[in-house]
Amino acid sequence: MTVHTTAFPGLRIASLMLVSCLGASHAMQPLDDTDMANVTGTGIALGFEDFRWLTSPTSYYEQMGSAPLGGTTFDRADMRWYGLSITAVPVGGSGQNDDVGFHWAGDGAFGAPCTAGGLACPLGGQIVNFAAYDNPYVLRAWSPHGFTYAGDEVNADPNNPDITLYEYVAPTLQPDYNFAFWGEIEAGRTGPNETLAAGHGDFLKSQTLIQGNAAGSVFRMFQHTQPGNETFAMMYHSHLQGDFRFSVAQQGAGNDEIGQPVRFDESEGLHFRNVEAFIPLGQSFYQALTLGPVPGSPGNFILEIPFLRDPSESPYDALNNAQRHFYSYAVPENLATPGGPAGAAAAGHITARLAYLHNLGSPNAGAYENYVMNTYNLASLYDGFANADDWLAQYNTTHGYSRWGDWHPCRGIGCPNIHGIGSNQSHPNRNVYNDTNSGIFFRKCEGCDDFDAMAYMITAVDVRPGNSQYSCPGGTGCGEFAPRGINVSSRTDNGRYYTRTDTCSATNGDPYRCGYGGSYSIDAGSRFAHSGKQDPSVIFGVASRAPGAGIPVIRTDVVNLGDARIEGLQVNYMKFTSYGAGNL
Repeated sequence: MTVHTTAFPGLRIASLMLVSCLGASHAMQPLDDTDMANVTGTGIALGFEDFRWLTSPTSYYEQMGSAPLGGTTFDRADMRWYGLSITAVPVGGSGQNDDVGFHWAGDGAFGAPCTAGGLACPLGGQIVNFAAYDNPYVLRAWSPHGFTYAGDEVNADPNNPDITLYEYVAPTLQPDYNFAFWGEIEAGRTGPNETLAAGHGDFLKSQTLIQGNAAGSVFRMFQHTQPGNETFAMMYHSHLQGDFRFSVAQQGAGNDEIGQPVRFDESEGLHFRNVEAFIPLGQSFYQALTLGPVPGSPGNFILEIPFLRDPSESPYDALNNAQRHFYSYAVPENLATPGGPAGAAAAGHITARLAYLHNLGSPNAGAYENYVMNTYNLASLYDGFANADDWLAQYNTTHGYSRWGDWHPCRGIGCPNIHGIGSNQSHPNRNVYNDTNSGIFFRKCEGCDDFDAMAYMITAVDVRPGNSQYSCPGGTGCGEFAPRGINVSSRTDNGRYYTRTDTCSATNGDPYRCGYGGSYSIDAGSRFAHSGKQDPSVIFGVASRAPGAGIPVIRTDVVNLGDARIEGLQVNYMKFTSYGAGNL
């Protein structure tokens, strides 16, 4: 990878404070070089005010493709990412000042003003408190308690530590900021990369905007303790939250010119709203993120997290302390599932569900705890922990998640009541078809024609072994669980996934939810078939569905794909190998 860059004309750090915590009775004090030479403390704090980081819109990172090999007809492609910046979230407007927001190119040296604000604008003003003095970035060396790869304690005595690590910690709270860059893919290039204007190919230009923050992220360096692999190691726990937009539409001159900033449409593109992701890559002392060379391939590298345990071992062998910390089971790891397999699959599912309920703040989490203890004849949960809070804190350091949208699809014992028993309404918090406040959605460009989108979602089916297609979790023995809060006596199938859409008609209920996020399925039986229910294409005046044929659609300028989430994410092994195309 080649890096081309210019100076940072927009970089401004109004205050960079180096402070040390001198004890509980002392306030944080600014230090000069003389003080720094004589002070001991718990770390160096970095506070940033009135912060903005900009590179020139023509400064770029480049990933160069290699000449195609063999009989392939694909041309090589080069990728470049330009104008990396960190600025305040633009508010939009029409005046030319730092709070308005700007495009990469346009009128004046700083680009054309951006009127819509938010995700419409790639460049903003200064971030007033990027890292406040009382919630700064911290760089420190310390010796936390932990376990070696073999499960032995590390740093059991805080006054006589065994291993020290270095860490760089982000603020616990941080205002949202704008992280942006634009890029181009050039396919079919024939000229040398040193002279970009010569022999260029065809271009596709894009824009990427991330508006949020990385509060709570941490980067550590330490010694890996795996026998025979005691090496320098890293870990990075990434915590990102905010909104994301990717756009490829472009306006004005420069679209087919290499390295030429263009103005992107303020509305068009793929949007992700209310995103939150915690990805733990490595754990202190026993799970390493290592960097090494690719044998026989100079210039390439391997980024790897080695296996936590020997993959040839049975997953149901007893865990050592390091593995117990990593998996953080709330129940015995060899728990037997009634009528099903024994082992980590059952323990992992129960553990993840307990963590989800507690993290969701469900007032009914105790109901599921009682259900688990009664079902599996357990005297207690969270063995080895003082209480559920201690267990949950440990679980949340080793298990990640990724959430797109703010909908929490909690079903079953322990979940909060979503809507009243006996209600036949669809879930009240599902996104409507053109929602732009949450979830994942496509949006057309300004001045473009509306497009047709599907109105009905594909049926969800529980396909786990031993379960019926339209039943609650665990098959027909639902216990206290009333599927979706609906009175089971009014149903013919005791279904988990369906809500009757009788109220979804032109005169009764909300027509915007008709068939969307509800229960339509061509295979669900007469009570759930299309017959007798309002076709959304009629409501919105779309005549694309002939009677008895075709797919109902909605003509719209936005189509919302809904929310999605992954819970209990663990990285037990990862390997990334860098190869040029000519090395494949």
